[in-house]
Amino acid sequence: VSSDRFMPRATVTDFDEGLKYNPTADTFAAIYFEATSPDPGRSCCASAWEVEGAAACLPEDEGCLLGKAADAASPMLVQLGATRANTVYRLKLTVTDGIGSTSSTVVSLTTNGPPTSGTLAVTPYRGMALTTEFEFLLDGWSDDADDYPLTYTYG
Repeated sequence: VSSDRFMPRATVTDFDEGLKYNPTADTFAAIYFEATSPDPGRSCCASAWEVEGAAACLPEDEGCLLGKAADAASPMLVQLGATRANTVYRLKLTVTDGIGSTSSTVVSLTTNGPPTSGTLAVTPYRGMALTTEFEFLLDGWSDDADDYPLTYTYG
């Protein structure tokens, strides 16, 4: 803990940690942030993002969570296609002012996962598109309670 009352402040201004994000290719979550210094005499601020527990990477690297350079301006983009289902990621923003004082904040991004343990039955087994009436029976599927009701799509 710093005793510097003029240390910079890292603030996430728009990101909902209560949402679950689907790990879908070519989609992004945006984390809006700002870096400020209460001391008008200090230049402010360099920012740097890291994913706790993950190696640093460049946005173009395969599997890199950060969709922009770690020191890019707001918003930071998270490549949801690089995430795994049912995982909580902790993303840390550190800001540094002109004399080297730092401040950090951490946000959690939670990914959704598919329902599990169910079966799908289709009757009849064969038929003609647009002619045969098919029946789909889905049974025994479960998911987190906050993901209910389960809905199904086909095409």
